Amino acid sequence: MLLSSIREFAAGYDCIVYDDGSTNPNTVTTLKNNSDLFKELFLLSKEKKTSSRGRLHQNIQSSYEYALEKGYKYLFFVQDDMQFVRPLNELVLNEYSQYFDADENIIQVDPRFLRRLGAIKINNELHAYSFEDDDDRGSYADVGILNVERLNSLNWSFEPSERKNKVKAHNMGLKRIFPFTPIFMHLPYPVIYRKGKKKNKFPYPFVKRGHVFYKPLSEKEIQEMDNRDLTVIPYARDLLTPKGLNLAFLHYKYANEGKIFS
Repeated sequence: MLLSSIREFAAGYDCIVYDDGSTNPNTVTTLKNNSDLFKELFLLSKEKKTSSRGRLHQNIQSSYEYALEKGYKYLFFVQDDMQFVRPLNELVLNEYSQYFDADENIIQVDPRFLRRLGAIKINNELHAYSFEDDDDRGSYADVGILNVERLNSLNWSFEPSERKNKVKAHNMGLKRIFPFTPIFMHLPYPVIYRKGKKKNKFPYPFVKRGHVFYKPLSEKEIQEMDNRDLTVIPYARDLLTPKGLNLAFLHYKYANEGKIFS
């Protein structure tokens, strides 16, 4: 779903893929069938996983170094359990660029729809959203658009975990913000792997993990979203329509969102 949504809504950008030693036939076939999307495809050798994140942060550091070497200004981290639901067009990119221009401490614009996992602050000056100032989640995440030039000016290097990167960035006074216009989101009920092994988790077997997707936003829905008041926070469950929930529709509607997107 990620690659098909990139093809529909974000084609034309340089797409770099780091594949962490996949042996799943479906994954191998998907990468082969979509090779025309990729400027680069780095196929890493298979190794035993010692953490739930595998080599994610090695790959993040490698992609950052690649972006520096090739002279990119921005680096957009996307993971395989995500989906674009509206176009990444010039209007949206201009909005995101304006955030970086408005505050030199902003290192990341995170264009995900939001989850109810903590207080969200409305930033009237930026026309955007963020976590509270004392919440270190408001500094960095493994998903989103990073300002490569800004990080390089700070002699930045990535730590071996998202948590350590959050703390590091927070202590440096750096910021991550959520834009007025989100464009993509994690898929509900993804396939979960822990140290290389597939893990079934409730509400399985009432929903088939890895088979729930979002309906792309229609032109009318995009217009309504763009015309909303800033006080209407773009929560995923409020604005996106999932497909394939089957008997898990009540769980999706009422459960803690931490249990839906993991």
